[in-house]
Amino acid sequence: MKVHLREDGLLQLPAEAIKASAIAFLRIFLGVMWLFEATLGPDAAADGVVVTGAKLLLGLAFVLGVVVRPLALVTLGAGVGAILDGDVRIAPLFAAMHLFVLVSAAGNYYGLDGFVLLRTRGSRKLLARAIHSLLDLPVFQRGAASAATALFGLLGLYFVLTVPTRGSQLASAAALEMALLCGAVAVGFVAADRYHDRLTALVAALRIYVGVRFLLEIWTHVGAGLDGLPGFASADVQRETFAIVAANHWPAIGRLVDTATVVTPVMWMWVVAFGAVQLLVGVALIVGCRSRVAGFVGLTYVGGLMMLGLTRLSPFLFGLLVVVVALDGGRVLSFDSVRGPAREVRFGLPVPVRAVPVLVGLAAINAVAATFTAVAAGITADGYTDSMPAVVSAFVAIFSGLLALVGWLQKHPSFDHSGEILPVRGWNEFV
Repeated sequence: MKVHLREDGLLQLPAEAIKASAIAFLRIFLGVMWLFEATLGPDAAADGVVVTGAKLLLGLAFVLGVVVRPLALVTLGAGVGAILDGDVRIAPLFAAMHLFVLVSAAGNYYGLDGFVLLRTRGSRKLLARAIHSLLDLPVFQRGAASAATALFGLLGLYFVLTVPTRGSQLASAAALEMALLCGAVAVGFVAADRYHDRLTALVAALRIYVGVRFLLEIWTHVGAGLDGLPGFASADVQRETFAIVAANHWPAIGRLVDTATVVTPVMWMWVVAFGAVQLLVGVALIVGCRSRVAGFVGLTYVGGLMMLGLTRLSPFLFGLLVVVVALDGGRVLSFDSVRGPAREVRFGLPVPVRAVPVLVGLAAINAVAATFTAVAAGITADGYTDSMPAVVSAFVAIFSGLLALVGWLQKHPSFDHSGEILPVRGWNEFV
């Protein structure tokens, strides 16, 4: 077994370093999305100075990995409030991301929280102990797993039973979203208690949740718009959606969608294709059958939708799928797991070292393009439509840059300060 003996005298397994890079990816992506929402997001013109400032601070904190657990807990509560208030598109996915960084203590992985925790560990100074307690906020206690499972299971059941009694379709959708989140948390606690591995359980619950989201989009996105996945929405509805793309995207893509024989004229074929991909990916993720393959197919699918301009929901699913793939979400609660020891556990993303400079260059070019386009055309309240080229360029820049970062971090484990390391004084102690 290969190990990495760091310069600071700490021993680290290569697999743990790869896991750390994936956890850091989602935390940084969450921070970038907060920054994005404060600038190019749909409420850029409506938010006041205080709200915009809060989004910017949250974004910077998550990107740098500062006070991540307390901030994730607070923003998770705000996200639940937003769901109950009727935001059933983006708020649930934001909540899932906050749950992940909260339970995984994502600030410890390539973040400043991990750096501080490492240096305050075991200190007897009152201030150091207070800082350590704040950053290492205890949100997961193994002894309380049964009680937590029962609590979130009952909450999920309550929301499911109240779906038909809600006063409006929006309120019913909010109850359903809360039921899904509570169910995912309950599944996570069950898996953690059974397998004694918090991260494995967390990723399994995330895999199932993302699979359900793929299936849910098949039946809930029945109107024209860019805020969801196409699914099995009718051909007329999807023609209307792609007419929006044709009118607002880059001219080359607009002409392709509007006049070429590959999209609009044969929309019935694309309806079947969209629905079939979402159905197969969703089912495969839920049951955990070839989870890594399903994850890559899902990434290709939502990545293509982003390039076409459907950038409201797809980026969140893309970010969550990266983690499911990189952390091998099919290790438990899945058909994959019954393959036993013969199944090879695979962590990380296939980002070759030589691809990192290319990805960095792609990120830089698209960041400049997004900035120039946004400044030249202005930012409107409906930026996802009116500023479509800038938004698409921004997401290409975001994911190119983050994937380059993951590829680089996978090869530089010494920058990680998480708890997945062992203090040693020499090789003899380990051997």
